[in-house]
Amino acid sequence: MYSELKQVFLISCVLISTAISQPPSLAQTEQVSTNNADKIRIRFILANPDPPDRGTPRTNQGTGSRGNCLYKQNSPPLTALVGANNLELTTKERPTFWVYIPYTSEEAPSGEFSLQDGDEDVYRTRFQLTATPGIVSVTLPPAVKPLEVGKTYRWYFEINCPNTQRTARSAPASVTGVVRRISPSSNLENALKSAQNPLEKIAAYAQNSVWYDALTELAQLRLNQSQNAEIERIWVELLSDRNIGLQSLAKEPIAGNVTTNSRQE
Repeated sequence: MYSELKQVFLISCVLISTAISQPPSLAQTEQVSTNNADKIRIRFILANPDPPDRGTPRTNQGTGSRGNCLYKQNSPPLTALVGANNLELTTKERPTFWVYIPYTSEEAPSGEFSLQDGDEDVYRTRFQLTATPGIVSVTLPPAVKPLEVGKTYRWYFEINCPNTQRTARSAPASVTGVVRRISPSSNLENALKSAQNPLEKIAAYAQNSVWYDALTELAQLRLNQSQNAEIERIWVELLSDRNIGLQSLAKEPIAGNVTTNSRQE
């Protein structure tokens, strides 16, 4: 009897030891890997350092004549984080668009986003803005036809400010940009397959000039791990990169998706 109990005890010890030595879950692995993010430097590589002028604004800041929003001296202006020259590529069928809004929902309660193929609307929707200023996003819903590979689309993000603000110093109420879907190169596909953690995946997009996907992945990672100082450091460094030029927004909060209406217009 004693030998049998001893054998059971030894087997239990082996099982416990094996369980302890097992790798953590996927979520835990990602958390651990991003805790070591100080070993990773993400640098965005320009696809075309001197691209031809295709009507894309050289700046990401708001433009146009709809200047009826209140000017806020201590805040950056309405600014697109995607869609300017060299920041226009995506591999996604339905990418996410990122814009900084300096207004509260009381100052600018609503807006409209549209994606166009020439003169044709691909997608148009109204949305409600977040309660506080910050970086917001709009993602094309599943009902929208996938973007065609190799085609360049133009998008517009317009906000509606109360008419009472027209007497004050005005600021742009609209911003525009372009997006072009590409097929992943073999280098990008191999890098994504071999990525050991989310940051290596983001680095692969950045090294292959795919700004939309790199920014979206990093923004979601920062939202999910808002207390991770290393992810914040990487975010600040990437936006401050001279190839990106968004250093004025590097410390601004990410508010996430705006609330759109449920139907395509």
